[in-house]
Amino acid sequence: MQIPRIQIHQEFVRVKLSQEHVKVRINQDRCWEEVNLGSTDYLVRSSAQRGYEQVLRYIQKTAENGNRLARIEDGGEPIIDICIEEAFPEYDYNVDIIPKSRPQIYFEGGKVYIDFEMGKVDVRV
Repeated sequence: MQIPRIQIHQEFVRVKLSQEHVKVRINQDRCWEEVNLGSTDYLVRSSAQRGYEQVLRYIQKTAENGNRLARIEDGGEPIIDICIEEAFPEYDYNVDIIPKSRPQIYFEGGKVYIDFEMGKVDVRV
């Protein structure tokens, strides 16, 4: 009796993996601006805006004091009142958390490429 011969030929699967890394961009500009550590352009613009608002408040206060002095005949002591208000201003204190804005996070790319060749098995009896 003769034993049959079995021949097996096998080709393995070939897999090629390649990837494109994820690019993460984080924009913290708004966070830095809220704590006054922003760009020079932002600091110049915000300082100019605050200066403009301060000038308008000073003009308003000076006009109000002038009107109080103009009505000196109504009685009272407007000069003393103005001096006390200027010498001892009232301050508002507030506790707050900064920054209020969250950083903007962007993801780009991040792909995986899979290329494979099928394997095969040949069996001969």
